[in-house]
Amino acid sequence: MDGTFKLRRQTNRWARFAEVSVRLVPAAKAGVVVRADVFRWGDPADADGSAEAEAREGAWYALRELPAGLRNVLVEITEIAIAPADTGPGDVKFATAHAVWQAVGHLPPRPPFTGEDGNPVFPAEETPDQGL
Repeated sequence: MDGTFKLRRQTNRWARFAEVSVRLVPAAKAGVVVRADVFRWGDPADADGSAEAEAREGAWYALRELPAGLRNVLVEITEIAIAPADTGPGDVKFATAHAVWQAVGHLPPRPPFTGEDGNPVFPAEETPDQGL
């Protein structure tokens, strides 16, 4: 199962951008991996490791929000596109979570959203950890 999500949001203060693609395969237990050649364009050094870390966080966030019967998948993050001037904290995490849900065909009841200032908001982090 494949999924892609593009975060493109313009506010009166700044632009927000991140695009993430994932591939999900059935597994004995949940897992997340990032391909070595994950950056589609741009210089990976621009992300200073934060884009890959956010992608992992977003995949785990998405898995925690899935019903238990859908969680046993390996999430392979196949592609990340960022724009250093327009990609802010949380953007890659947001796009990754939505890409996972798109691949599975399930959106949780309280998905992340972008607030008035354009910053991603993750409602499930406001509640106790559900674990996997």
